[in-house]
Amino acid sequence: SKESHQPAAGDTSLFVLHEKLDEIHQHAETSHTEYGLTYLVDGWIRMEHGSALDIEPGSITIVPAGVPHRPLGGRNVEFWLLGFCPTCLQLDEGQLMMSPFRRVRLGALPVVVIPKSRRRRLVRLYRELSEECQRGAPDSPELVRCLLLLLLGEVRRAMPGADTRAPAGTLVSDALEFIQRRCLDSISLKDVAAAVHRTPAHVAATIKKATGYSVGEWINTGRVGEAAARLVHTDDSLDQIANHIGWQDKTHFIRQ
Repeated sequence: SKESHQPAAGDTSLFVLHEKLDEIHQHAETSHTEYGLTYLVDGWIRMEHGSALDIEPGSITIVPAGVPHRPLGGRNVEFWLLGFCPTCLQLDEGQLMMSPFRRVRLGALPVVVIPKSRRRRLVRLYRELSEECQRGAPDSPELVRCLLLLLLGEVRRAMPGADTRAPAGTLVSDALEFIQRRCLDSISLKDVAAAVHRTPAHVAATIKKATGYSVGEWINTGRVGEAAARLVHTDDSLDQIANHIGWQDKTHFIRQ
């Protein structure tokens, strides 16, 4: 069985999926431009996420954008999956509630066991997010963001060693954070390299190897995310949106 909801037709900022499967088969390795949180309610999943991991009920899996992962198998599973675009929701890895994603990118275990006393609340947050996405009311985008922050807070507090300090950065996380913050400006690979104090060639090669996407693709992803949100939540024309995000070629913009 499956239920999936997004905030509104065409909005790519967030989606929620609740699914029950008798069996999960092995798939090829993949990575995504959205950030993901998967909570396993029941069953068993084995996945590859840096290393082979056995996921048990009550655990949440943290998948930062661009990080390769794949399922290796699973049986009798019930799970909630949340995927979201940080740029569309005014979030980035430098913020406290997003620190679990940065910690995983830095090498922390991507599986967090949620305390038994908090599991019912976590499922309720997933369900409320799903319902608010389905509602699609004028105030839904703001409420969705609030519910997401509450869910992120549950994950952060359950993570071993969680404290009030943001974790130290790396080249990849710092570069992606800069892109998330500045993607609507007229930035290029050269600007990203300057921000992380490395040569453009080194940054380009490192980002591509670590995430599977080029710096230009990451910049475009942020701009397209903003454009999609504005198409849904404003009355701006395509010309106005293209100008706002600094996209000069309108035909290419529409195709993207």
